[in-house]
Amino acid sequence: MDLGEHFPCLNVKDIHQSIEFYEKLDFKVIDDHRSENWAILQHNNMVLCLFQGHIERNLINFRGGDIEEIYREATERGIEFSKPAQAEPDGSWSAEIVDPDGNVIYFNTFGSERKEYVENGKLIDYK
Repeated sequence: MDLGEHFPCLNVKDIHQSIEFYEKLDFKVIDDHRSENWAILQHNNMVLCLFQGHIERNLINFRGGDIEEIYREATERGIEFSKPAQAEPDGSWSAEIVDPDGNVIYFNTFGSERKEYVENGKLIDYK
């Protein structure tokens, strides 16, 4: 099952303070939306998403996968979804599961991301 490319997403209290902290660990901001309280940072092949006020808890976000196919295959394998595959108001598709320890695994993909992932095998060019 191809889940897409994964990105850990952290719920942070202060986006500016968190970016400053990760920059001290040599993470670089590669998508800066501080004015909207989120940013994407990178260190080597690690991409980290920081969100202030956008997510309730830390999660793993898979992007680029075929959400309907992931939902179908996972359901056939006995995985129960806390949020079934559905179209979102922003045009993306999403679904969500919770692992046995309560960790959220979120699948979300826009059509353009799916196309890019299929063509390139990734969504972010590691710098």
